[in-house]
Amino acid sequence: MNRRQYAALVGTTALGGAGVVRAGGANTDGGEAERTADVPRAQEDPTPTTTPTPDSSSTGFGPQTFTGAGTGTTEEFDLQRGPITATFSVDGDSAFTAQLLAVEGQSYDDVYLAILLAPAAGSQVATVSVAGPHVLNVETDGAWEVTLAQPTATTGQSLPVEASGSGPAYVDLVAFDGVTRVSGTHEGSSNFIVETVPLDPDDFGELLFNEIGQFEGTTTARIDGPSYVNVNADGDWTLSFE
Repeated sequence: MNRRQYAALVGTTALGGAGVVRAGGANTDGGEAERTADVPRAQEDPTPTTTPTPDSSSTGFGPQTFTGAGTGTTEEFDLQRGPITATFSVDGDSAFTAQLLAVEGQSYDDVYLAILLAPAAGSQVATVSVAGPHVLNVETDGAWEVTLAQPTATTGQSLPVEASGSGPAYVDLVAFDGVTRVSGTHEGSSNFIVETVPLDPDDFGELLFNEIGQFEGTTTARIDGPSYVNVNADGDWTLSFE
């Protein structure tokens, strides 16, 4: 897995069942998943949130929602190079893996959107490095729902930025411009991984925190250019950028 693949959810995080949506129209035999075009499914509260709330009002692709049950794959859909957001919920008792496979690319062009334990709900952002047809592969033993969208924003919110949430989530585009002081807290018992996801698909993200369990700390990082921020967590968390 290369660094761009890592820009999704990394590791395996055990999460509670709060906020899990039971997806309708599931294909109980696995195989091809159902696609619901242009209408994102609402999730039950509570759901992982961030402040500021991610804004998908202006997108190049989607939002499009895919649902299924068990291991399955979707029909092809075209994506552009750049960031893609994934909002997901899954029921079941096993691991949940969501992967974008680049039909005309190589294995290093594939993107992992989520690798975690079900039941779970949350969101992540990743980078599509090859334009063209993709399919969404899902591996799990329960009902699942994944909504994908490609934001078209090119300017981010100015520093300082405060964010908070619970579980896996992402912070909307931030206008980083060099050396940045980052503070974070985590109240969970498993992984707390925080990494930037640059707007430019040719750039690499910065790993800001990689901790296990409860955490409170500060670091300084060199973050050049507008970037999203992925958070992998199993409890309440806060972040501050200045």
